[in-house]
Amino acid sequence: MQQPWVITDIQRRKNVAQIMKRVLTQHGVVLSDFQNDIHVRDICVTEHTSQNAGLSQAIFDHMFPCETSPTTLYHYTSLSGLSGIASSAELRLFPLRKRIDEGGELSAFAKAHGLTGYLNSDEGEPYYKVLSDDLFYVSMTRIPPKDPTLMWGAFSSGTGVRLEFEVTAKMAQLRPVYYEQKGAATLLKEMNAALIESGEPPFVPFTISHIGAFYLSSLVSSEDEVRLMVKRYKCGEDLTQNNGTYDYWPIPICSANDYCDLRLKGIHVAPNGNLSSVEHAIAETKFASIVPTGP
Repeated sequence: MQQPWVITDIQRRKNVAQIMKRVLTQHGVVLSDFQNDIHVRDICVTEHTSQNAGLSQAIFDHMFPCETSPTTLYHYTSLSGLSGIASSAELRLFPLRKRIDEGGELSAFAKAHGLTGYLNSDEGEPYYKVLSDDLFYVSMTRIPPKDPTLMWGAFSSGTGVRLEFEVTAKMAQLRPVYYEQKGAATLLKEMNAALIESGEPPFVPFTISHIGAFYLSSLVSSEDEVRLMVKRYKCGEDLTQNNGTYDYWPIPICSANDYCDLRLKGIHVAPNGNLSSVEHAIAETKFASIVPTGP
């Protein structure tokens, strides 16, 4: 006599949860029972709701641990970029769409984890590109930077500045970028390999829509990037504005807000920069009291 489908479903979920727990334990991730939170579909395993997605969050936090907050980081920008930041007194987070063809934004993660549905372009633009419109970020780097010469040349146009910020993340995500390593397997990749080996479908976390934003090709690893990111949700708060080309998410500097507190601690002029030009850019702005240093 065939078992009722409810019993079969419970047994299958128990089996899937045990496989997942085994991999989590191997990575030092201890998680309370989540068997009743998962749903085993024909093509994937998911959690029932985003409000009860502790498994997804645990995987996200292990793969891309949050940066200590508050922390002090550098942001490199050109002289014109400094003028815009100083006049607006805000740091603007632009969509990944702006950089979608550089460094494997979102696509590197999708390829590495077998998320072919995100890459498929048979019915129009690949889904990973659609996602990129709602992921807003700004690049920072730790102190001292891994390759100062690269940072000055690539991100300050050689004559710009680096801004020293004390960053306290709130609703925004502040996480270091993981650079793809040949032959290395992530927690999610190992978990899904174990599930597939047991004849079960892979797990797709709720955080998949932005987890890939912190995973880049090894070709850009010298940037050693820490990324400040905000995701725009269709039914959530939307603070974006538009500069005529892109939407952007503004984060006020030296002003409390719900997403991220930014305190400007210093302005450092590039080795080939001009101190007087920097002083002119911040004159009569909120940052006029900060004395630029260098070159």
